[in-house]
Amino acid sequence: MRAEEVIASHGNTDFDAFAAMLGARRLYPGAVVALGSLNRNVRDFYRLHAEELGPIASIGDLDLSAIRRLVVVEARSATRLGELELVARDPAVEKVLFDHHGAGDLPEWVSPDAAVLSEDGALTTTIVGILAEREIEPTPLEATAFALGIHEDTGSLTYASTTQRDVDALAWCLRHGARQELVAEYLHTPLTVGERDLLQALLEALEPVDVGGDEVLVAAVHWPTYVDGVSNLAHKVVDLTDARALVVLVEMEGRVFAVIRSRTDRIDAAVVAAALGGGGHAHAASAIARLSLDEARAAVEQALAAAQRETRRARDVMSAPARTVRPEDTVGAAMALCRRYKQSGVFVAEDGRPVGSVRREDLDKAISHGLAHAPVRGIMSGRVLTATEDTPLTELQSLVTRAEDGRVAIVRDGALVGVVTRADLLRALERVPPEHEEPVESLAAELERVPALRPLIDAVAALGAEAEGVYLVGGTIRDLLLGEESFDIDIAVEGDAIAFARALARTLGGRVTTHEKFGTAVVQYGEGERVDVVTTRTEFYDAPAALPAVERASLRDDLFRRDFTINAMAASLAPDDLGRLVDPFGGRADLAAGVLRVLHNLSFIDDPTRIFRAIRYEARYGFRLEEHSARLARACIEMGLVGDLSSARLRDELTALLDDPGAVGGILRLGELGADRAVHPRLRADAEAAALFERALELRSELGLDVPPWRIGLAVLGRELSTEEAFDWLERLRVRRRDVALIVGAITVAPRIAERVETEELAPSQVVALAEAYAPDAPLLALARTDHPALREYFTRLRDVRLEIDGSDLAELGLTESPRVGKVLAELRRRKLDGELAGRDAELAAARELVEAGAES
Repeated sequence: MRAEEVIASHGNTDFDAFAAMLGARRLYPGAVVALGSLNRNVRDFYRLHAEELGPIASIGDLDLSAIRRLVVVEARSATRLGELELVARDPAVEKVLFDHHGAGDLPEWVSPDAAVLSEDGALTTTIVGILAEREIEPTPLEATAFALGIHEDTGSLTYASTTQRDVDALAWCLRHGARQELVAEYLHTPLTVGERDLLQALLEALEPVDVGGDEVLVAAVHWPTYVDGVSNLAHKVVDLTDARALVVLVEMEGRVFAVIRSRTDRIDAAVVAAALGGGGHAHAASAIARLSLDEARAAVEQALAAAQRETRRARDVMSAPARTVRPEDTVGAAMALCRRYKQSGVFVAEDGRPVGSVRREDLDKAISHGLAHAPVRGIMSGRVLTATEDTPLTELQSLVTRAEDGRVAIVRDGALVGVVTRADLLRALERVPPEHEEPVESLAAELERVPALRPLIDAVAALGAEAEGVYLVGGTIRDLLLGEESFDIDIAVEGDAIAFARALARTLGGRVTTHEKFGTAVVQYGEGERVDVVTTRTEFYDAPAALPAVERASLRDDLFRRDFTINAMAASLAPDDLGRLVDPFGGRADLAAGVLRVLHNLSFIDDPTRIFRAIRYEARYGFRLEEHSARLARACIEMGLVGDLSSARLRDELTALLDDPGAVGGILRLGELGADRAVHPRLRADAEAAALFERALELRSELGLDVPPWRIGLAVLGRELSTEEAFDWLERLRVRRRDVALIVGAITVAPRIAERVETEELAPSQVVALAEAYAPDAPLLALARTDHPALREYFTRLRDVRLEIDGSDLAELGLTESPRVGKVLAELRRRKLDGELAGRDAELAAARELVEAGAES
């Protein structure tokens, strides 16, 4: 392909680079976007929307000698451009560089006049700014790609490198039609089996490296096969370990793929990547190096010392001079000072030394009691947290968080020289949340750290007295403590939940749907955000496995009705009580210990679906039912109560378990507890089932098949059922008819397909005839059983073989509409599958022969 203007970026292109290239194409309308290797989520997005995105070339298809202008995005090092490196270094080619990693040193291959540099959190933000200035309108899909780029490189606006421009650019994308459902889908793509295995290996390989007092986690792994998305796995490792700095090195196919992440200002990720020939910014960088794993690790360890920045200290962030009052000054004078300088409190000093502090809130209360004339010493706190000017920023974070009024006195030889407040700290950290761990009894800091909760907390605070007795409850608290990125928000109200929900909806500018009969409501607001609001209640079960009767109760009773202690916690949302943890049954301790514990001995008898939920939690979180709870689960199964569940509830629990990422372990646990035979006497959840399910999922991912895991799982569990038993069981579960046919086919036909391909020499058309009626489930399970080449060929080639002629062509040959049309087309496809026909002319000739033969007979 000949193109004089080309837009390119680094290999393993992420969404920020991909979106920036699309934006640059709007600035250079005649240029061609050239792609090399892409991150998996980018590749999936591009493949699905390639036609709508317009002409995009592969670098390998370009005639490099034809290029006269090269526009490079997010790659200062020419070595990161792969085949285009020589073009970048060719002085006869005009080069333009877009980059967001600050001014720094420019590469020798680009003129300073041709470099567009910024310090935005995402390069897409820089491009969007130019498009907005020039009033260039993107398509909704381009706006979606831009939004994905900004989200990815700013951690959805949470990274310390995020700027106000990133926020504005993201809002611009939304105004121009960015599709939020696509943003959510491609930001959080599920891991493939290969990615999960590599993630586990990386976690096992983690080693701490001390860099001048800062801990950097390093994981170096040799991997036998290429796995996409190492950067995504690094993000997962950071989430799972809460690492402040991480280096991931994966040797694959003769190269080392490096991803560096830093959540601290003291370690510069870009410096580490540069040692391997890569690039990036201070908080996220990457490289691909043709080194051995040992050589790459040695280079990283050597670079880490240079990557450490000088630690910021109190003198760098404090406000000075600190405004103070004397102990004998009046409450009114102290309040006037706070109002004048918009302070939340003030230190009390004597002879220049801090002796106490007083909060504005206390001053306000004292004035309301007519004590404006009283001396401050009467209401001040004598506890002042102090630090020296040399105190590191990390220590200041801890001190500010512990201080009653969020103020730390900075002293020199005992004399007050400055103050560090929450505002000072947040400015210094560029909105990075404090690291200090709150006391067990309060989750205020954890609540504040979740962006999705911020509007809710503010709205509840605005309601004042109406917010008394309002709590986040259940799984919301569990997921919050586990550090889950997203979770459902459930609120329990000790009082009138519907009245509260209506008030909350008004404050949030949302809408409310109420269910008066049950005392529940749903509040929807913003861009699809949802809050479930219920009245605290208790439940009574008239019979085992029946649905419960409900009545109002206290918060403790409401928590006691729940399934496990880890789901029986609450946190207050009241403004003056924010974050207070209510944990009457030891849920937090069980969560820390990885233990699942029921709240009472009849828990499983009341609701046997809790057994399946327990298995799902065990598999997902690596938890384990404690011994007594496991005995109660087995006793419930032995009493036959699982079989008494309503079919839809049992189906929902099974599908949720089999769709869970930990489903392989869940299958084994089903068998250990005997829950498989409780569902149906001939189900088998054993090691063979787990292995077959895992292999089928691997093949599903490898072959790109659209088969839900739960359908595969049900077929694997029911592999010993007869056709009649399978139909009967699935109909009792109220599975949809189409799914029933596919599952039964997988149960009964897959073994026959596997046997025939192993024992007979089948023509391709015979393989298709065997597999097609029950595809994709039955041939997928047959392949999982045998891994036979004939079945692989079915998925990779045969199933896509189509004739180039159709019924209209047969009509032109004189064959009128009749059953013979289908028979002739079927015979033609058989011949094409078996290699007897190639191309339209051959198909027409064969069709003419068949039509004429039919006419003669």
